[in-house]
Amino acid sequence: MKKINKICITMFCMFVVTTVVATCGWKNNKALGENKETPQTQKSTPTSSLMRIISSHTAKMFDAIMIGDFNAVAKESNEVTKASKVIMRMFFPDKGKIDDWFKETGKDPNDPEAVKAMKEEFEKYSKAVIDAANRINEASGNKNIVEAYENFDAMVRNACFACHKVSRSKWPEK
Repeated sequence: MKKINKICITMFCMFVVTTVVATCGWKNNKALGENKETPQTQKSTPTSSLMRIISSHTAKMFDAIMIGDFNAVAKESNEVTKASKVIMRMFFPDKGKIDDWFKETGKDPNDPEAVKAMKEEFEKYSKAVIDAANRINEASGNKNIVEAYENFDAMVRNACFACHKVSRSKWPEK
């Protein structure tokens, strides 16, 4: 009898907890809390999607550099190069029309000067990433991990951060 009472009490408690959680979930579309300030959000755009791919390979490349895995460094640097080339083909097709993503920049996709200026900006940073990734690959082939790291650091500093400084919205202050 005691065992049945314990099971009944347990089932009742589970029912109450489930009901409360479900009710709070339906009534509230925000997390429980008093923070009214909206954190910075970023819309997903084609550039941010591709940058996440490059970021993923860059992180793997850094990990490989830190452990001295030359094959992984070469593999990831090649993937960064491929992704950087895809950016140019995707956003500025040779015989295609600029897609709606260009409107999100606040510029007119039918303005050839605006398209040309943005393409030149993309090419500049894309070329910097590709060149740096090739230098990383070469240093990895030479089994020179210090040079690979220095080229990696230069890529992040002179290509990635430089592009973000120009093209991203301001990062939140501390």
